[in-house]
Amino acid sequence: MKRLSLLRLLLPLALLLLSGGAAAGRAPRPSLAYHWPIKPFDRQHPVRGAFGDPRTRVRNRPFAATRPGASGSFSFHNGVDIVAAPGTPVYPVVSGRVVRAGAHGIVVRSSHERAFLYWHLRDNVVLGEKVVAERTILGWIRKPFDHVHFAELDNHQVQNPLAVGHLEPYADKTTPHAIALRTDAGSLAIAAVDAPAMHVPGAVAPLPQAPALVEWRLRSGGAWSSWHIVADFRHSVPMSSSFWAVYTAGTHQNIPDRRIPGRYLFRTGLDPSRMAPGSYQLEARVADIRGNSSTTTWLLEILGRR
Repeated sequence: MKRLSLLRLLLPLALLLLSGGAAAGRAPRPSLAYHWPIKPFDRQHPVRGAFGDPRTRVRNRPFAATRPGASGSFSFHNGVDIVAAPGTPVYPVVSGRVVRAGAHGIVVRSSHERAFLYWHLRDNVVLGEKVVAERTILGWIRKPFDHVHFAELDNHQVQNPLAVGHLEPYADKTTPHAIALRTDAGSLAIAAVDAPAMHVPGAVAPLPQAPALVEWRLRSGGAWSSWHIVADFRHSVPMSSSFWAVYTAGTHQNIPDRRIPGRYLFRTGLDPSRMAPGSYQLEARVADIRGNSSTTTWLLEILGRR
């Protein structure tokens, strides 16, 4: 039986920065776009938690010890965290009716089978109340959150609010990167990060976010394989039950109060012990919601039994 005697990962052969290299978001839909839920409505605000970021909560264990089967909860961030000071008033982005109100969150249902979620507020509305976009105060951001968690559902399907034709205006000139190739239980994992589109004030300023798209391909014998998508958060996110099919052990979210950056390890499904001895190139491509992307390539040398 073949076995892996050595897996040598050389420094990345190349880091190619591209612009607009990956599709990001569906076609624009200006009639359904909306402004920000805090003033000024027509200006972009900092976002500290990205759509698709891991949400990891492990009992009595450090975050870095996360793994399949561990006790706790593991899910994908289903919205964006818009940063603002406690006490900042939050308004509906689209007019509608309040279908949920209280300390655990406010949900406004509007036309076009859409609903909008606003979390971490001291509420100012009641169940069944009609609310008007940019006029009705839904509530005020509560301590110690320093942000409103904002999410959108279209026809009961969670959507990426930063995709084209949703939350506007929004621009992003940062570039995400694949920064390392790791092994976990015999499988290769891609470590990748993105940076916030705007400076985030406060303790979370340097903390990373997850890219919206992660994919890889393998070169063997002079030919490249097709691209394999590991994660695609450009439109929606998978169910929580698929968390460990996207991320891998050691993944954990940002820990703002301790200034610990999140670790985002994406599962490739490649098992080096099942690969024939020889030289390979593994290329990872990562992109954000607006198409900024980069490509990183590693050389893998797999040796047979000595």
